[in-house]
Amino acid sequence: MTSTETKNFIHNLQLRLEKVANKKTRDWWERYIKHDTIFRGVGIPQIREELKQWHTRNQIDTLPLNDQLDLALSFFAEKYAEDKLAGVLFLQYHLYNKLGWKLLISRFEIVFDNEYIYDWNVCDWFCVRVLGPMIKENGLSCAKVISKWNNSKNLWQARASVVAFANYTKHPEYKMLMLGSCSKLIRREERFAKTAVGWILRELSKTDKKAVMAFIEKHARYFSKESLENGIKKLSLSEKEELRKQVYGKF
Repeated sequence: MTSTETKNFIHNLQLRLEKVANKKTRDWWERYIKHDTIFRGVGIPQIREELKQWHTRNQIDTLPLNDQLDLALSFFAEKYAEDKLAGVLFLQYHLYNKLGWKLLISRFEIVFDNEYIYDWNVCDWFCVRVLGPMIKENGLSCAKVISKWNNSKNLWQARASVVAFANYTKHPEYKMLMLGSCSKLIRREERFAKTAVGWILRELSKTDKKAVMAFIEKHARYFSKESLENGIKKLSLSEKEELRKQVYGKF
């Protein structure tokens, strides 16, 4: 598929999104995300519906799979958040389980290298809607490669090494990978590295609170108040108080 054809497909969906955009939704998005992200003003259900109609009417599924992948990833390069989210939904509904996971991960790494993902909203949708299902589909071998992103200098790629497991904290085979990535991210200064840790610890505490408490005690000096309070949210009052003493006593 030529670059002109790709641009035409993208422009077609962008026109559809622009027609349903409104200022009230745009303002809500911008207050909610609080980044330098640019929005059209389209909600997720509308993005999903417009993508569905666009995909059907343009017979996107008749394109070679590699062309479909190129097209899906091209949406991440666009400036509007809704375009990027359309790329996420494209991958989720049509591609993540039709191409080899090693190929997909190599292509996703380029998206991060090019800094096409630069806020927590797009990052987390990508993690939960694409990377998570890939882990479920392909198991531990895929999970280990995604987990290695914890060393990335790119904040959002590093965050993905944790958030990709958000729906799999009940699966013991992934626990050490999650905690290993958490130990890297909690040491970082960026707020959204630490909040990723808090999120995963909160979910993990539902099935293994001992592991969570041990992790917090070991890494107490690195927790922010925000990440700690999220991580201990599901624990008992006495457990919360004990861990607060551990963390706040380090300051």
